[in-house]
Amino acid sequence: MSYLKIENMEISFNTPKGRFVAVKDVNLDIAKGEIVSIIGHSGCGKSTILNAISGMLYPAKGTVTLAGKQIKGPGPDRGIVFQNYSLLPWLTVYENIFQAVDAALVLTSKAEKKELVEKYLKMVNLWEHREKFPKQISGGMKQRTAIARAFAINPDVLLLDEPFGALDALTKGSLHIELLKMWNLTQRSKTIVMVTHDIEEAVFLSDRIVVMNNGPAATIREIEEVNLPRPRNKKDIVNMEEYKIIRERLLSLLMDKVEIDEKDFFKEKAA
Repeated sequence: MSYLKIENMEISFNTPKGRFVAVKDVNLDIAKGEIVSIIGHSGCGKSTILNAISGMLYPAKGTVTLAGKQIKGPGPDRGIVFQNYSLLPWLTVYENIFQAVDAALVLTSKAEKKELVEKYLKMVNLWEHREKFPKQISGGMKQRTAIARAFAINPDVLLLDEPFGALDALTKGSLHIELLKMWNLTQRSKTIVMVTHDIEEAVFLSDRIVVMNNGPAATIREIEEVNLPRPRNKKDIVNMEEYKIIRERLLSLLMDKVEIDEKDFFKEKAA
């Protein structure tokens, strides 16, 4: 039985030029504890799908259900990590996490909330930096704070909207490991849905990868299974034949659009 289910979903917007269909006929079943990445070119509706799962967008057609209940708005059962960190600049690292925990876990005692904040700050190696403000820490540390905050409120589903896109390769790789460690510590019970442009990131982290075709009116083109053993070590898996096959397959799917665009460009120039 699917845990997170998107069925015949269409999301559209009214614009001055008429109705714009962002995504249509989207069908996706995600199991509890699964990590699924959504990839595709800009404008293909990746973040639109994520926003529908979060409850910030409501489908014009179809449904999104979580544990058998239709999603009709945001809720504490879904945590979100954005690319731009979304930290409050006037609060310290500790306070940014505590405020989220305090708002989401209203029935939890203050002492337990403090324990949670401490636990996750230590988990992402930020305990020594807890009194610093966002402007005093690096981009990687800000994203560690955002991830710790998302896990600390204990959501059933974690939604990641290109959370590592602005980071350098070394910091990004380190945060991949931190994310998987935290996921493993929940006995892999948290369901993670991530939007990314990074094929290597998607293959390393995911159980399945959803490839979108191009918008407008985008839909799912293919879903690739990632049958690589866990726990994963980047140095090991990049040399595995299965890794190379998946990576080349995804590159081929995404490069189709580039080739078509180039042909159209030269046709226009010739005309």
